Amino acid sequence: MFRRVGRIAVLCAVLTMFATVGVALAHEEREVGEYSIEVGLIDEPVYTGQKSGLELGVSQAEQPVEGLEGTLQATVTFGEETRDLPLEPRFGEPGWYESVFFPTAAGPYTFRIFGDIDGTAIDESFTSSPDGFSEVQDVTGGQFPVTLPAAGDTARDAQDGAAAAGTATLALIVGGAGLVAGLVALGLTLARRRA
Repeated sequence: MFRRVGRIAVLCAVLTMFATVGVALAHEEREVGEYSIEVGLIDEPVYTGQKSGLELGVSQAEQPVEGLEGTLQATVTFGEETRDLPLEPRFGEPGWYESVFFPTAAGPYTFRIFGDIDGTAIDESFTSSPDGFSEVQDVTGGQFPVTLPAAGDTARDAQDGAAAAGTATLALIVGGAGLVAGLVALGLTLARRRA
């Protein structure tokens, strides 16, 4: 019985190690001065429309660095669009910060971390790549058994439908005005004949 418990404990330790290695591989780590900065997306792999965001870890000599939400800033860029990301310390995980957002397009995202850590200037950009953190994936790639349209396609279809509805309404108004004008002309013509 003790052997079985021991084997289960060893198996759990090995699985935990592999799980930890998997998380570390899904981030990009960089040495900046005497600090180690690790950046990635929350809960990789990430699909469009899923809650995710920036995950940032900072350590010095393998010790977490706390209190950086006031001295560091972050932005995210996709294509030509850039957005500021407010950093919040992660509860119960010293040295880790996050900024939650919902990526709405598949592809590479770039995080820029800049500011100051105890007098050391920081200005680093991290872009998703095979050697760093993963790109955001199109949600349709992970759907089963039914593949739903992407959120961007649904929004575009809704805009097209709204535009078509506006055009149809305008056509009804113009057609109604034409009908009224025709009835008035017919009434005037009949009134002239009787006169």
